[in-house]
Amino acid sequence: MSVSAASKRLLRDTGARLPIVCGPMYPGSNPELVAAVSEAGGFGVVQPIALTRLYGHDYREGLRYIKSLTSKPFGVNITILPKTAASARYAKMNEEFADIAIEEGVKFLLTSLGKPNSIVEKAHQHGVKVYHDVHNSKLALRAIDAGVDGLNLLNSSMGGQTGQYSPSEIIRSVQESHSTSSDFPMLCAGGISTATDLSKMLDLGYAGVQCGTRFLATEEAKITDAYKNAIVQAKRDDIVWTNKMAGTNSSVIYTDMVAEGGLRTNSFVSYLLRNSMTKSLTRLWLLKGALEKYDQAAFDPNVQYWQAGKGVDGIDAVLKCEEVLKKFEEGLK
Repeated sequence: MSVSAASKRLLRDTGARLPIVCGPMYPGSNPELVAAVSEAGGFGVVQPIALTRLYGHDYREGLRYIKSLTSKPFGVNITILPKTAASARYAKMNEEFADIAIEEGVKFLLTSLGKPNSIVEKAHQHGVKVYHDVHNSKLALRAIDAGVDGLNLLNSSMGGQTGQYSPSEIIRSVQESHSTSSDFPMLCAGGISTATDLSKMLDLGYAGVQCGTRFLATEEAKITDAYKNAIVQAKRDDIVWTNKMAGTNSSVIYTDMVAEGGLRTNSFVSYLLRNSMTKSLTRLWLLKGALEKYDQAAFDPNVQYWQAGKGVDGIDAVLKCEEVLKKFEEGLK
């Protein structure tokens, strides 16, 4: 299979051998997983809150630990939050995450949520590439205007907080709405777990793919065997959307515990989420509760709040990261 100009640029930007990104996850993003993906030829991306809160590492020392496990490059995910009274502390924390990553020699940032203008400017001063998460063409235009080096297109098949459109719909919308160079990289985020999936996305014009669920079901991921086995056993129809975790739709495996709690917020919370004065604070409150559930689910097999995407159909075994990347590589030959 010929390699597109966009794929070649993605590989230059990341320093990876294969156009496969292990997305930032909570749970997930333990140093051993991030390092193993990069070491095997893909590209691991750290989720800082998972690294610190969930896995107990000092952030700077955690980055250094990953560097001790692999000489290959890896990236860091930075969430851009508004500096409102409700989120100011978290916004400052994420700015510090970005600064420390740059100080530690990380050359790739994957930004999420807000406007990436200031972080792009700072990153480019240090030779750091910035790709930005988007779930529609309007946000894509805003990110392109900010000078990002690439886009991560979030689709409706991904795990965790999900997009609204299929992989083909969102890339077509971005391509039709915005004039970018032929080598401008766009990643497909969601629903990718096999070499066939990868080939299809490359044929659609994606430079590469971001996988989450496939890398949770690996030996290096530090979550319970019950969680990993649930991913292996789940089918596409077992993945449902709930807004009770963060106020926006998140994809989880439908378990008895999820069913008992219900999939949608009650009428009062729904009202708070619609109200511009209370929306941000309500989302933070929901997210705080979700993180506590995800903390427990990572290490307690009896807590079955398991994030996963619709790529579960292609996952039939818990493998080493090296084996996962080898299977993907077969799809490029």
